[in-house]
Order: sequence, then C-alpha cells, then structure tokens
Amino acid sequence: MKDEYPNAVKEAAGRIRAKVPANLVEKFASACWIRHADFISCTPSSCGEVCAIDGSNVMLLESGSMALTVVRAARTSFIDMERSRRSVTPMTFALIGPDEENQDFPVLYADCFGHPPGKPLSNEDFTRAAGILRDTVEYWVTEQAARDLPAGSLLLRDGPLRVSHASHDPVLTRIDRACKEKEIGLAGISKVTSATWGGGHPLLPSISGLAKNLGIKAPWWIKIDPAILDHAQFPQWTHGEMYVALLHPKARSPLKIELPKDASRDRAGHIMDRLAACSADGRVPGYPYPLLDAHRTVVIGEDVVEKLKSDILGRLTDAGMDRQTYEILFGDYHDAFARY
Repeated sequence: MKDEYPNAVKEAAGRIRAKVPANLVEKFASACWIRHADFISCTPSSCGEVCAIDGSNVMLLESGSMALTVVRAARTSFIDMERSRRSVTPMTFALIGPDEENQDFPVLYADCFGHPPGKPLSNEDFTRAAGILRDTVEYWVTEQAARDLPAGSLLLRDGPLRVSHASHDPVLTRIDRACKEKEIGLAGISKVTSATWGGGHPLLPSISGLAKNLGIKAPWWIKIDPAILDHAQFPQWTHGEMYVALLHPKARSPLKIELPKDASRDRAGHIMDRLAACSADGRVPGYPYPLLDAHRTVVIGEDVVEKLKSDILGRLTDAGMDRQTYEILFGDYHDAFARY
C-alpha cells in the first residue's frame, strides 16, 4: 500500500516521458525530413501600424441547470511600438441554459453583425458556449479593425485563424477578404497548440529542439507541412496555414502562428519580420507586445468579478430572491471546504 503513490507518480511521469522521449528531436528529424534551409531567419524591420485583438470571458454564476457568463473584447493599436489606440467593448452578460439552445446568442450576433446567426448555439457544454459567445464579440471587433485599419497594417488575433462555430465562418471569411484587399497582414498567434506528430509527440518542442541542433539562431520561422501532423482540422472552418516561429533569442518558447492560406513566402517573411520587431519587450521577449497589451486590457480580474457578482446578487435580491435560494442555486461548497 505504501508504494502505491510513488508508483502512480512514476507511471504518470513515464507516460508523459513516452510522448517526449530523450530522442524526440532525432525521431522528429527522421520522420519529417526538415533541413537547415527550411528555417527562415527573421530580419526585424519597422513595425509600422500593428493592431491586436483579444477577448475574455468569465463564468460568474453556475448551477446544474444554468450559468451566467460575461464576455468582452479589446483592441489596441501601435505605430512603431507607440500605442495609438486602446478600446474595450462593454461587459456583455449571457445566460447559458436551462434551454437547449442559447437565447442570448442570436441577440448578441445580430447586435454585432446586423442579422441572426445561421446556426443556433447549444447550451449542452457551458464552457464551449461561453467561448463562442466571447468569440462573437472578438470577431466583431476584428472585422471592424479590418475595415478601418490603413492599408499595410498588421492585424493580430489571439488564437488560430479557425472558427469553432459555423456562424462565425462567414465572418472570418469577410475578415480575410478585407485584409487581402487592403494588404493588411492578418495573423493568428497561439501560445500553446495541440498539434502533434508521430502518434502524440508535441510539435513545438520538436521543432525548437531541431532548430537548436541545426544551429539556427533566433529569430526564425518555418512553415509546417500538415502531412507531418497527426490530426487535420475541419477544412471548411480553417482559414489559415500553420507556421512555427521563435521571435526572439530569449523567448521561452516558439509560437504557433497561422497566416491566411496561399500566403507567399515573401509575404509570410514580411509578416514574420514585423512580428519579430514587436516582440522584443523585456518582460515577455518573443511574444508580440501589442497582443500582450490587448490581453492586459481585456482581462476580467478577480476584483471586477467580485463586483459583478455582488451587483448581480443585489439585483436578484431586489427581484425577490432570498439568500438561501441563491446559495442553493449558485453557492459553492468548495468555498466552505476551504475554510476547514
């Protein structure tokens, strides 16, 4: 019995190690045939105008049958790394459940895009529904930016150029089209990725290790052939192609970057050079600072969450709900457990 815990820890660590073995880089090099010439060096250039979009959502209240979430999106713009604009949408509340279909989604979608969505949103998965509600506001802000940014700007989104709900597909299509017409560099930036190769080996440490073995000096980027990956995304909802880039010599990790399909090598290189130029901030080297600024702007902190909860409770009290009913619905036993 006394050996159960150490053995369980050893087994868990062993399963992770099996996916990231000591010879991970050698296995990757043999399987993918990536060579030195496939890594392209960045030449950091003038950033020009860079606009970054990020969204945030928090589950304020949750019971077995319903949840209340709040969503918002932020936009920040920089010209040669001097902030020229910062804006954030108002807090938008949405009830998830108890109906099978979300009742706030068509209202929010119509407010953003002027017409109802083509497909309803299911309330079955509270977390997924909250994410799609957040994406709705985020895509709205992104489309506005694609329309009013000057030609030649860089437009960054936190996340992939891929939608999670069919109703967002035409929106991302319009964003992509508007960017191409104005030669705006559209890019989706992801700090982490589920991409794997060879039956579950993670892509980012494989690429990073191979670059190090080949003596590639940061900043660099490489386009990823989807044939080496374990899983392909739904092509009808995917608007980008995958790249991996290490944008600063002191970056903690490479990033997964998606650029619109059919971007030429020269076009990709121009965007990567500008990304490297705006990723030299000493606090988080290797990550585009405009996106960091957008994240800091949009994040809904704990103090704000507590105020929102207090305001909601006050309104429920005004509407005649007593405290016991509120606790039965939305109280969290874990809060009580934590006191003991």
